Amino acid sequence: MSDSLITKRAIATSIKELMRKKSFPKISVSDIVQNCGINRQTFYYHFKDKYDLVNWIYYDEVVAVIRSKRFDDWNEIVLAILTSMNREQHFYKNVLNNIEQNTLQNDFFDVTKKIITERMDAFAKDKELDRKDKDFVADFYAYGLAGIIVQWAHHEMKESPEQMVRRMQYFIKDNSKILGEESQRMTEPKSMALNFLIK
Repeated sequence: MSDSLITKRAIATSIKELMRKKSFPKISVSDIVQNCGINRQTFYYHFKDKYDLVNWIYYDEVVAVIRSKRFDDWNEIVLAILTSMNREQHFYKNVLNNIEQNTLQNDFFDVTKKIITERMDAFAKDKELDRKDKDFVADFYAYGLAGIIVQWAHHEMKESPEQMVRRMQYFIKDNSKILGEESQRMTEPKSMALNFLIK
């Protein structure tokens, strides 16, 4: 592990510790550096501000988990995201319930859309998918998942990741049935834009 990564994770641990005592808006960069025994210059060498730090933690803990594994099922991806967040729920609940900007929610959306688009490309392989159809499907599910995650945090993450995945699985299956009725009026490449979710 590089010295830079060690320092970043020490700073991340510091803000997590502070979040057990304070809400995110009340935590300053000075609080963070004093808590972990570094100077402000070191903090700003690695992060632009505390929002940048929060986004890095999300990528380090959640996105890295997804990127490090090959998932064959959409439910596995969602479960990995929620399980990773649930392990550090005091941090994610604090951020999502108190953050003054929608930066983390936007990151949820951007990352999820990228994963969905990659899965559609992998599923379709040599079949050409209409770009507008692909973007619409990716937007639909990415916005849905980002919204569900934020709502889950607002409700104190009372439901387990497994319960959340089961609920979303029903939603995906129900929508697939509805969309299946419409598939007769769609070309094969277009209908495949949604099939990847239930494979």
